[in-house]
Order: sequence, then structure tokens, then C-alpha cells
Amino acid sequence: MTPNETAPARGETKQFLVACDGCSYERPADGREEATRIGSDHRRETGHDLVAIELPPSVGDA
Repeated sequence: MTPNETAPARGETKQFLVACDGCSYERPADGREEATRIGSDHRRETGHDLVAIELPPSVGDA
């Protein structure tokens, strides 16, 4: 798995939504590497658990 995966059909970086289980923190991320960095930073600051949800390509087109 590469850090910045691309959507095969369109050659674009996959989009993720990083969301916190312990508060209302949500941030968009371009690629897995950025999602991991955002989640790690927030977890280090708060101790909260986070999830990164891959967004379907159509969400970015809206």
C-alpha cells in the first residue's frame, strides 16, 4: 500500500474524513499519510480515539 493512494479510475488522491470518537473534531485529508498524521496529532493532544473514513469520489465533485 502506498502512502498517497490514488483512485484508479481518475488518478486523484483518495479523500478521507478524520473524525474523533470523543469530541466533534473532524478534518478532511488527502491520502492515508495525511489522515494518519492528522489522527496521530489529535490523539497525542487529547487521548481520543479517531477513525479515518474514505470518502467516495463523488463526494469531492459536489
